[in-house]
Amino acid sequence: MPRSELDEHWFYQCDDIIVDPYAHRVERDGQDRPLEPKAYAVLLTLLEQAGDVVDKMTLLDTAWGHRHVTAGVLAHAISQLRHALGDSALNPRYIATVHTIGYRFIGEVHRRSRFAPAWWKVSGSA
Repeated sequence: MPRSELDEHWFYQCDDIIVDPYAHRVERDGQDRPLEPKAYAVLLTLLEQAGDVVDKMTLLDTAWGHRHVTAGVLAHAISQLRHALGDSALNPRYIATVHTIGYRFIGEVHRRSRFAPAWWKVSGSA
């Protein structure tokens, strides 16, 4: 995913999870959570459209381009994301499966400025 000029100025936060598009990092409970690049691309797409259903084809196109891949690679990426985020398919807090259609990021996502005071990032203010 190409970096925009704004990428270096903000990050996503959801509970104790921080996703930094500029640094290509995911952190949970203060610990780095390594992700494969394709899974990371899927996560960014879900975060950018948090609350909305993102269909499988959109996720496949975003992460794998126009290459011919099976839905199994997407399922693997979602599984990796759930593991990294401490989520569960049976009782999701972050990534919900929308049967036969796609996935939805259901956690409360905040887009935070890097330049905000530390107390603001922790307090939950938007």
